[in-house]
Amino acid sequence: MNINPTYTKRQYWLTALISGMLLSLVLSAFYMLMYDRMYVESSYLFSIIYLFPFVWLSLTLAFFKWKFLISVFPYKQAFLLSLGTGICGSILFSGVIFAVLTCFGIESRMGIYNNGERLKDFMSPQAISLSFLIINLMLSLFYSLIIAIFARKK
Repeated sequence: MNINPTYTKRQYWLTALISGMLLSLVLSAFYMLMYDRMYVESSYLFSIIYLFPFVWLSLTLAFFKWKFLISVFPYKQAFLLSLGTGICGSILFSGVIFAVLTCFGIESRMGIYNNGERLKDFMSPQAISLSFLIINLMLSLFYSLIIAIFARKK
């Protein structure tokens, strides 16, 4: 008996959208917790925030395969699902970070470095959110390429 995949385009993109939203909320909460409780001059713990999307994108594809997929899942579909989730999560994450840093007036912690005004400009809410957006978009592309290799089914 040959069974076709049971997902529709709507389910496919809805999975990416909802997972991207959840990714951004979890990343934002994690970042704010780390920023508030564990901020030191040179902390390796902040690197966890760059590995978290890899785990999340992998779990999204695993959930999608378990819930909606029965037989064929080509590389292109796996890549697009993972990339869509990553893009949605990156945009929302940088937006949430920008909103939290500007609305709640969280000060930059650059006072501990004593390095001048130029460095403080790089730690403004706009610069922080833009850098997170660029970094997470590049990481999403890279992670999607890797994850799709392992997620495809023939």
